[in-house]
Amino acid sequence: MSFSSHVTDSTTLTETRTAPSMDNEIYITDSLTDEDRIRDRTCSIVRRSTFRHPPSAFDTLSHELQIIRHVRPRAFIYDHDAAEENYYNSIDNIPIIKNNECLWIDITGVHDKAVLASISQRFKIHPLVILDIETNEQRTKLDVFEDALFLVVKLIYPDHITQKIHIEQISFYLKDNILITFQEKSNNIFDRIRNRIRHNKGRVRRSKIDYLFYSLMDTIVDKYMDVLNIANTKVEAIDHQLMQTLSRDTLETIYDLKRDMLDYRRLISPLKEIINRLQKEEETQIIQESTIIYLKDLFDHIVQVTDTIDTYREMLASFIDFYMMLNSNAMNEVVKTLTIISTIFIPLTFIVGIYGMNFENMPELRWKYSYYIVLSVMVLLTLIMLTWFKRKKWF
Repeated sequence: MSFSSHVTDSTTLTETRTAPSMDNEIYITDSLTDEDRIRDRTCSIVRRSTFRHPPSAFDTLSHELQIIRHVRPRAFIYDHDAAEENYYNSIDNIPIIKNNECLWIDITGVHDKAVLASISQRFKIHPLVILDIETNEQRTKLDVFEDALFLVVKLIYPDHITQKIHIEQISFYLKDNILITFQEKSNNIFDRIRNRIRHNKGRVRRSKIDYLFYSLMDTIVDKYMDVLNIANTKVEAIDHQLMQTLSRDTLETIYDLKRDMLDYRRLISPLKEIINRLQKEEETQIIQESTIIYLKDLFDHIVQVTDTIDTYREMLASFIDFYMMLNSNAMNEVVKTLTIISTIFIPLTFIVGIYGMNFENMPELRWKYSYYIVLSVMVLLTLIMLTWFKRKKWF
């Protein structure tokens, strides 16, 4: 086994984006103009972002730096005996693989139209597929062609330090022994798979390209599990907090988490049908029969993820009902206290009202101890009513 890793046509990171060649520009522009006129679609469509948090200044600066940076694809060429990892300044520099070799082209950044045009021209990728790759708010979907598969999924993963949830689009283009992945930004999500290729661990190097595709998808589903583990911690904290204190901040937290669960389900649930389609032999011949059993296991994991999301949604809905019940009970306690006070003062107000009338013929007004007798009667009535309320367990 041998493995080599070096940089082909290396350049510095400060290199600005190079202008696309005239041939590539004409190829991609003419095709997209015709197709967009037919389908009335453009890559500048603005959709509601599933990530509600506004980007920070650091994220904005990183995005601006990414725009001016030339995308340099990373390619893995491997078979059972050897593997090679290279960075290339041009798609044309990637060598043609042999019959028993597999090629994985990993592209980080979908802003460089020259690179996308070169990929489209070399691997005969339809221009509308390139548009879907450029559109970051594309829905989760699978397109089946005669000799290729195109899959768009959402990568949902937590930051290991801040535990902040990130949502990113990843596109897969799969054909004979060739897999091309498109990511929005660089991350280490697939480092475990890359190390397997470098060190010939697991089944990746001994299998066709479809097993690599499965391994990447399995990693994405594992990240879904990590996100749900964080959500589980938040759900337990809310459950504990509801029993301790009743605050509006808790209700806002419940609604935010419930909205997150709704977004996760909308992004993840289409994968069940997609994986189910990939298991069918009539869909495509790219997926080998030996990989179908792994896709079934992946399908089970996705079902587990969606079931867990549904469970959390039901728990959060019950938390909202429980919050409303506690709030209503607290209001009922206030009303009950005020009602008891009002009930006590009704007979006292009646007595005071009688002796507050200005009639001349009221014998009690001329008694020596009439004032103290009335006060004693009022206190006795109050004690009797409190004792009766206590026996009724009204307080």
